[in-house]
Amino acid sequence: MTTYKGYTQAELKSAFDKIADPSDWKNPISAEMAGEEVTMAMAAIEFFTATTAEVAIDTTATRYTLTSPGYRMGPSGP
Repeated sequence: MTTYKGYTQAELKSAFDKIADPSDWKNPISAEMAGEEVTMAMAAIEFFTATTAEVAIDTTATRYTLTSPGYRMGPSGP
């Protein structure tokens, strides 16, 4: 089985499904999460959209926000 950044495609799909727009996965992404989810979510965004997520942290709540232009606006989009 092949992996991307140490995660299987099934793991990446599960992570991506949690943060992608359910009406159209190619849309931009903005998702808030706990720190332990960030690394896999970033790998999932790269794998499925060919973009690199930006990460912001809310230090008072210890929550991270990942944003990405999404597949459509990335280098692989139409």
